[in-house]
Amino acid sequence: MKILLILICLTPLTFSQVDSIVTYYDNGNIQSVIHYKKGVRDGDAIFYRENGKLKQKLSYFNGKVNGLVRNYDENGVLREMFSIENGKRDGPTSYFDSTGTYVKDIFYTRGKLDVEEELLTYSKYDNVLKEKEGSNDKNSNMNRKKIKKKVDPNQPLPPPIEDERNLEEDPAFYLSVEIMPEPIGGIDAIYRKITYPKQAKENNIEGTVIIRVFIDRDGEVLDAQVVKGIGYGCDEAARLAVFYHRFKPGLQMGKRVKVQMDIPIEFKLKKDED
Repeated sequence: MKILLILICLTPLTFSQVDSIVTYYDNGNIQSVIHYKKGVRDGDAIFYRENGKLKQKLSYFNGKVNGLVRNYDENGVLREMFSIENGKRDGPTSYFDSTGTYVKDIFYTRGKLDVEEELLTYSKYDNVLKEKEGSNDKNSNMNRKKIKKKVDPNQPLPPPIEDERNLEEDPAFYLSVEIMPEPIGGIDAIYRKITYPKQAKENNIEGTVIIRVFIDRDGEVLDAQVVKGIGYGCDEAARLAVFYHRFKPGLQMGKRVKVQMDIPIEFKLKKDED
């Protein structure tokens, strides 16, 4: 009996600190899962459509939306992603097509839309690509011999492949190629996607997060993994910024290839944020 009384006494105290409330549609599907702290929305919140598909993910801080917001279409595919700071949209708003593929960014500063920026600076890259692909296509029917060097078990890179057909079909991710992938808009475009995590600010956390990214022949990111982190929300912020970005593809012998590379993302507080 004493144990029961203790549990009864502790239960209201526990729920008053941190709790989550789940609401349902009439058909029994979950409508929302919202975290509360001391009766106020605080923490992650997830909203679903009546058909069970994901609708929206966001976070609350002290009752107000704060941080990353992700909106999904009726099929549960990510279509829009942006950050809310001090009640206003701030930084990049990323848009995705019906397959969830990143399309473009537009930028906001304290709730106001910035003048549209041209981020696609392909000129030099495209010239190299056209020149090499053009010269290869002229002899495409003449140079189809499979020529490969023996694989060195101590060599971390795939063996050089001199056959353009094999190069296009090669399933390997290269660690080093003639022209490495570059983020469209430069590394600054990735940094503009990042909102310094509130928890990291409060604890004066600084450092570098290393993201290992796997990029396909079209410049799409297939996967992004944290290989070195600093915690406090920085790891996931960096991973998402890289994952939801597009790259200029890597080139080997004038052909687009899949590439694995590590990208360092530095978190450094400004003086007025210390």
